[in-house]
Amino acid sequence: MTEEVWAIMRKRADASDSVYIFPSPDNPERPIGSVRKAHDGAVRRAKVKPAFRLYDLRHTYASRAVMAGVDLPTLGALLGHTTIQMTMRYVHPAEEHKKEAARRFENFKALSAIKLAEGRQGVPTISTTLQ
Repeated sequence: MTEEVWAIMRKRADASDSVYIFPSPDNPERPIGSVRKAHDGAVRRAKVKPAFRLYDLRHTYASRAVMAGVDLPTLGALLGHTTIQMTMRYVHPAEEHKKEAARRFENFKALSAIKLAEGRQGVPTISTTLQ
């Protein structure tokens, strides 16, 4: 849970008359019956088009976490997965992220070639222009 989410949850808990952060609208002594029903109702009332599933948020989180540099084993643990294969179902890299990965690999190859050439010829080469 991020610090921002934690702060929101604390604020909800402090402002609530219930022991639940998400109490039932019918009875604050009970938790909300279904997060999915609440989500679907909110999407319907807000007239969000195209509508999205609750799990779309999970896919977005997973994709953005990987793009931010979170490794797959850590992301899998955060999502509660037991296999990397399950985690991979949630990760959908953006086109720009794939292009950036290709650019990084090209730079790596170029720098490796320069280092190899420097080692064989003994001639120093300035490689900062590729970074």
